[in-house]
Amino acid sequence: MKNSIKNNLSCPVIAGISITTDKEGRYNLNALHKASGGKDAKRPKAWLATKSTQELIEELRQNSAFGQEIITVTKGGINQGTFAHELLAISYAGWISPKFQLTVNQVFLDYKKGELTPTPKIDNSGLPELRKARAIKEVYNVAEKLCGHLSNLSSPSKQAIYAKLINPIAGSVVPYPILDGQTYSAKEVGAQLGISGHKVGLIANKYNLKTAENGIFVLDKAEHSDKQVTNFRYNENGIKAIKSHMEV
Repeated sequence: MKNSIKNNLSCPVIAGISITTDKEGRYNLNALHKASGGKDAKRPKAWLATKSTQELIEELRQNSAFGQEIITVTKGGINQGTFAHELLAISYAGWISPKFQLTVNQVFLDYKKGELTPTPKIDNSGLPELRKARAIKEVYNVAEKLCGHLSNLSSPSKQAIYAKLINPIAGSVVPYPILDGQTYSAKEVGAQLGISGHKVGLIANKYNLKTAENGIFVLDKAEHSDKQVTNFRYNENGIKAIKSHMEV
């Protein structure tokens, strides 16, 4: 039966929607959007416009192991839409909602193993223990890959990624990190030194001050949204370094 299901399905199916792929195996984000309910605010275009998404795409593009463009937009023709690498497709699903991300994770896994059951439901209130364990494992693997590509993040920030992805499924099994010592955003540093946060960033980049000695890279809340972005936070030594280069 499993082999029959696999042979009869040319692509994963979620909520009755076929999640098609292009010739490179990238997943159709427009199909995922439709399977999630099709809300206008959750279109791929809106996700692509976020800073955190662009940073993730850039990190993945720098990994030559993928051997292909990780995201592409095809206009016109039979197979049109926004197609993205599996990691990006899962990230997009998580941006839509944590519950939808779990559904996509499980469907992709079952499809690859030839164990896909017809029309999984997005509003499934719970997973059997075995499927739950498999979902946790898949999300853990995604967290590992993301942390591998975001290599400049500090250990506490990587721990926060694991906690955010795994805890919604498994419960509070991964504690959120407690940072040692006070750190400050570029804006806060600028307020102390009488310059703008933008100026702080320019100085730090010019003199390569974003190092472990001067602070840490963290996942921070974007200023005008609830999205997570990669930012550098400065410690006391970092503030002194910025100040010293202001006086050059």
